[in-house]
Amino acid sequence: MEVGWYLRLGKADRIEALVSPKGEPQVLHESYIFPDWSFEFENRGDHVLAVMTRKQPLFDREQE
Repeated sequence: MEVGWYLRLGKADRIEALVSPKGEPQVLHESYIFPDWSFEFENRGDHVLAVMTRKQPLFDREQE
């Protein structure tokens, strides 16, 4: 699973991944490795949408 790479190296403040139900626990495990991200899961039929959001955004949106 490459979610960890996106959380570690990505410059986005929000990452979405559509995973199989069997993959949900693997993505949830990343929350213990990356406590600076919040994790939410939403059932989407035969898949699960994992939404990971930085607790502290990298960029100040008001300065852009």
